[in-house]
Amino acid sequence: MATELLKSELYGCLRLDKPTDESGEPHPPGYCHFPMLGEEFFRQLTAEHLVTREVKGYSKTEWVRIRERNEALDTRIYARAAASICGIDRFNESHWARFKRETIAKPEPPTDVRPQPRRVSVSDRQADPWGDNRRLGAFFIGPDKTFALGTFF
Repeated sequence: MATELLKSELYGCLRLDKPTDESGEPHPPGYCHFPMLGEEFFRQLTAEHLVTREVKGYSKTEWVRIRERNEALDTRIYARAAASICGIDRFNESHWARFKRETIAKPEPPTDVRPQPRRVSVSDRQADPWGDNRRLGAFFIGPDKTFALGTFF
């Protein structure tokens, strides 16, 4: 995983300015929106910085930890990598519109009209899983996808 590249991308996004309300401009691509999070989260998110060192006559850049805890940074980088693997970074407006259509919660059916559980029979010829001649009864699948398994002797 190209963590160096993803960290550079994140730190660049963290530097983006929020447009003013008066301008009416949209947020720039990559702008990070954060809910009300504590100070510790932001310490962890910025727990590393990029350092350039000279190694054997060549410049080498590397991320160096400046704080002990960096879980917020690591999880953000892992999430960004997963999004890239899934192709989310290549979504266009039509992809996002479809995603929005498919993920909006559907209204619940009326509570007074619930489907009844259906009985599903199991063959008596099925092999005896307990080895003591018990027979497998039937199981019931309810509307909430739960089931019960019954046995008899």
